[in-house]
Amino acid sequence: MMVRRQLTIQHRETARRALKRRGSLALAAMMSLLVIVGGVAVALDRLWLDSAKTELEAAVEAAALRGGQLLASDDLLRLEADIEARLERARQEAGMIASENQIAGKPVELDLTPEGDIRFGRLVRRDRTGEEVFIETTDQPTSVVVRGLHSRSRNNPVAMFLNSVSGNEGADVSALSEASIDNRVVGFQPLAGAPVPALPLAILRQGEEGDSRESWKSQIEDRRGADEYGFDERTGKVTDGPDGIPEIRLRSAIRRGNAKKANVHLFDVNGAATVEELLLHVRNGWGEQDLPKHLTELRLDQKSHVFETANGISGALPRVLKEQIGVCRILFLYDNFQPTGRSGAGRIQVTQAVAGRVLSVKVVKDDGCELIIQPGVMTTRTALLAANHSDVESDQHTKRGEKDGTEKLTNRYIYKLQITN
Repeated sequence: MMVRRQLTIQHRETARRALKRRGSLALAAMMSLLVIVGGVAVALDRLWLDSAKTELEAAVEAAALRGGQLLASDDLLRLEADIEARLERARQEAGMIASENQIAGKPVELDLTPEGDIRFGRLVRRDRTGEEVFIETTDQPTSVVVRGLHSRSRNNPVAMFLNSVSGNEGADVSALSEASIDNRVVGFQPLAGAPVPALPLAILRQGEEGDSRESWKSQIEDRRGADEYGFDERTGKVTDGPDGIPEIRLRSAIRRGNAKKANVHLFDVNGAATVEELLLHVRNGWGEQDLPKHLTELRLDQKSHVFETANGISGALPRVLKEQIGVCRILFLYDNFQPTGRSGAGRIQVTQAVAGRVLSVKVVKDDGCELIIQPGVMTTRTALLAANHSDVESDQHTKRGEKDGTEKLTNRYIYKLQITN
């Protein structure tokens, strides 16, 4: 009996120790699981935060590009322009672009007040360090800085997985982007997926004394052109009545007529285009395959170019040109036209690039075409800029181009838009 009792006591003790071990193992397993879950949560929060940061950076970059694009507006061609209205439009549209993006599943929010997240100014080079810095100003701004901030102070932090555990309200995420426009344009280069937005029309730059033809110099630069039409940049519609920007009336060559009386010519940039290819150039601009052989870019700062012109603007061309009404495109100016014997065909010497939009297309007798074109201001990624940067403002506020003549390179109609920070 004594032996059996001792065995029973030992058995119970062994069972208690086994239960205790199992309890310790269960507790250890639970602690290990909590550590693993916590580690996974921390890792997920880090990935979530990194993703939110990337989303916010993309949003402010898109907003900066839109704001920069609107710094180069047609207002720059008006004698009396409302700079504050232009900046306010740029601010509002940049904010709208940002809100179309999301951060952590919610629309990106920007402070659109004048002292908020979108600021305008210029890049200034520090004389001592050579560093380019942003200086806020509304005097001819060429840069826009957009800050994105989702934070607890704004009551819009990024929610985290561990919020409910830690009691935090969320995490702060910020991003900054700067976009600038630059009009030291010396040429153009097609990019992958981005043809040069050129309309292959050459307009008479300046007529000789006594010349009755309208020219870009006289009608546009000297502002002698009629102002009978307008263009609403918000709606993209041509309107009747003046808008503060003069127009030029162009006449193409006609059959059995003197081609030298024309003041606009459709030209072939590579010298071997078919009629169908010319129609594509009018619709889409120039891709890499459209430039002259062995050229990857078209520069206008080193020499003028001689191009073959088409036999007037007739057939399907007026109809295709009507499709471009209201679209701002790169145009060209010519100084010299030499007929080659066929009606309307010849050679022109292209010397300068400008920008403008077709407002009206009318077919006239003898297969001629009358165009009304208004100058415009546009941005394009395909623009090539001058190699030196000495015309960036310095600490001493050196006038652009005053010392090195780079003012001659500036183009009042065409700007390159790019992210600068």
